[in-house]
Amino acid sequence: MRIRAYLHRLAIKLGNNPRLAIMKMVQGGLVFLFGSLMIMVSDNVLSDSLSQEIIAFCGLVVAAAGVLWTLVGYLSMSVLRLYHMMSKKD
Repeated sequence: MRIRAYLHRLAIKLGNNPRLAIMKMVQGGLVFLFGSLMIMVSDNVLSDSLSQEIIAFCGLVVAAAGVLWTLVGYLSMSVLRLYHMMSKKD
């Protein structure tokens, strides 16, 4: 029951601020682009070695973090906003 109450408070908090949600989406997109750039640079600039693979893996982790951050922003902007409107008691 505590988890449901926590998720309810989180949904209301995130759904109330669309400007913050858009900022999260933009930040996540930029982090994803940086991770993709790391992967492309390691593929095109560096010679085949273990360091190339490590940098590409780091780029993959950074890109995945950017996708997750963008997803949080998107959910805050759309789905959680709808949840907030539907659960509002007027």
